[in-house]
Amino acid sequence: MRRTLLVTSALAAACALAPLASAEPPADPAVKVQAVYGPEQFPMAGVAADIAPCGGGANVATLTTGVDGTAVYNGALGCYRVQVSTPIGCALDSDPAVQVTSVPGVTPPAIFRFRCA
Repeated sequence: MRRTLLVTSALAAACALAPLASAEPPADPAVKVQAVYGPEQFPMAGVAADIAPCGGGANVATLTTGVDGTAVYNGALGCYRVQVSTPIGCALDSDPAVQVTSVPGVTPPAIFRFRCA
């Protein structure tokens, strides 16, 4: 009786986990936007970023960085143009737009550095 109970428990556990094993792993994010300020590169929240295909066309997303200074776009892999809006009281240390290309297994960062008063 004890052996039957043990075998039944093991089979039930294996059946419960089987659907999880066959599920596809989540896709990598297509783009990671990072906004930092100051020489210490502190994370900067509230920076808006527009994501558009490199070949032109309408924006596919508008993101806003969180308290950690990042925002993630979970779209298809490919080439994207990321453009940020400069917050009031700050200046951008580089171009307001960068081009990044995502490939399987790699999430390219679009990093923007600000100087704020």
